[in-house]
Amino acid sequence: MSFLSILGFVMSVLYMGLGIYFIVAENVFNFSSFQQIGFGVILISYGFVRFYVALKKKRESELNNDDED
Repeated sequence: MSFLSILGFVMSVLYMGLGIYFIVAENVFNFSSFQQIGFGVILISYGFVRFYVALKKKRESELNNDDED
């Protein structure tokens, strides 16, 4: 597994964690509750998209490595 694929998975988990933090934590940035929950949902969604893309790239690289052998 390459460094970039590991970084992709780590960043996706960080985005999801930050999104959960925004939803459940106290208001840190003086957002309204709607803005705070909305931003949290956006971060969680972006984390899932990054995770999907990283997983897809990992599977494609494994298939390409199997074809070369």
